[in-house]
Amino acid sequence: MKVSVKDAGVCRKTIIIEIPAETLGEERADTLKVYAKHANIPGFRKGKAPQHVVANKYAKEIKQDLEERMVPKFYHNALEESALKVVNIIDISKIDIKEDQPLTFDVTIDVEPEFKLPKYTDIVIKEEKDAVTDEQVQEQIDAILKQHANYEEVEGKTVETGDMAQLTYTATVDNQPLEEIAPEAKGIGKGEGYWVSADEHAFLPGMGEAIVGLNAGDKKDVEVSFPKDFMVKELAGIKALYNIEVTAVRVRTLPQIDEAFLSRLQVESEEELRSRIREELDQQAENKSLNAKHEQLIKHLVKKTKIEVPESIVQQQIRNTMYDIAQRRMMMGMTQEQIGEQQEEILKEAEERAIENVKLRYIGLGIAIELGLDATHLEIDEEIAAMAVRQQKDTRALRKEMEENDTIDSVGEQIRFNKALDYMLENAKIK
Repeated sequence: MKVSVKDAGVCRKTIIIEIPAETLGEERADTLKVYAKHANIPGFRKGKAPQHVVANKYAKEIKQDLEERMVPKFYHNALEESALKVVNIIDISKIDIKEDQPLTFDVTIDVEPEFKLPKYTDIVIKEEKDAVTDEQVQEQIDAILKQHANYEEVEGKTVETGDMAQLTYTATVDNQPLEEIAPEAKGIGKGEGYWVSADEHAFLPGMGEAIVGLNAGDKKDVEVSFPKDFMVKELAGIKALYNIEVTAVRVRTLPQIDEAFLSRLQVESEEELRSRIREELDQQAENKSLNAKHEQLIKHLVKKTKIEVPESIVQQQIRNTMYDIAQRRMMMGMTQEQIGEQQEEILKEAEERAIENVKLRYIGLGIAIELGLDATHLEIDEEIAAMAVRQQKDTRALRKEMEENDTIDSVGEQIRFNKALDYMLENAKIK
């Protein structure tokens, strides 16, 4: 067998494999023996027909069998000889075996990039950690109180920020009822007895602010501008005039921080509550600071490394990234139609992120290999269990899914990459 390799692009090679006629003859003879042993040919006992008779009867099947076996067998032999690190097979030339003639075929592959690792110790990074203030702790206390607030209906009360108003309303666009323009917007074009919060959280944009200062029985015309990313696609970007009437007002009553309230929060005192909140805020600040340090390390690695990456891997990453972006936007309330309209924007964002992510993957793993960093079976199991919790899936089901999708190796790679980041952070110069 003769093997030669030529460049076919960035991180892409073409392997030319030539199998001598003698070798093919031996393979053909071995295949023919198998067919002869099991052949059922009229006039002969099973396995006793002459080989030339078997060869004639099963010529097409023997040729197809050889072609299917020759490519993987000699391709793997060629890989061992060339020592190429393959990441994807891109193309295989057409195979046509002819008797007493050598066979030549090409296999085009993408290979791992060859590059020089940058210096990854003594990297200068800036410490960015915000101190937790008493004001931030109080903001969290106030938020908890609002979550546990009660609303009581009060007669003769003027709506203030934070109150709730019960509304009866109808909406028009250019004097045409909104419900006729957008039948899908049921409940948005016309309603009776709807409670609306007098703040930025009102379900109609700007309505919360517009009702401040009104009393029960008051009527008002309010112009509502629906944003372009509004959850009801048919209303996105339009302006509607709402004729509203306030029919009742509820006042928000915050709970007292007493023994009963503290018990509901499973703390013994206000001091303990504030201490826990401060600890959580401190941990959030620590995580934010750590992420900022990691980002600085990542930018340094990408900037200081001259590396070109396999196109097929980039395309795979683009598809995965587009899926992740779409999923996040759907969780934010976007419809599939809205996401479809943003396909070009999503593709552009995915392409930019994919190229950097693939580069970073090879750089990080290169550092991990040089440092001898590995991921244990226990660490992989723990990470998959954590992923299952985040995705609200059964751990065994998630592992099976990843094994079927051939993505389980990525878990170990991420662990090794994180260890490389930890090493670089430990050996960085913090300013």
